[in-house]
Amino acid sequence: MSQTAANIPKGLWSIHISDFWKSLFLAAIANILMTLYPIINGGHWPTSTDLQAMLKSTVAIILAYLIKNMTTNNVGQILKKDKPVISVNAETLQPVQNQNQ
Repeated sequence: MSQTAANIPKGLWSIHISDFWKSLFLAAIANILMTLYPIINGGHWPTSTDLQAMLKSTVAIILAYLIKNMTTNNVGQILKKDKPVISVNAETLQPVQNQNQ
């Protein structure tokens, strides 16, 4: 199996636009669950107070996700430099895989 380094890591304190979209997806999932909670628990739709809390939590989720991505490297270590990315083509990798089997 070959891997290519399409997205070369930029290091700490950098984020990609894909991180923002992933944080929105995470916030959407959390809001769906928070909407279902009062429906299941009390049998009523969320009130305006509940919706305000959901909005605040959405902002918190997005910020937390982006901060997490800004402070971790390409392998998930906190406040450490990125690990080097090595691109290996399939033809070079195949003999090595066969040798290790």
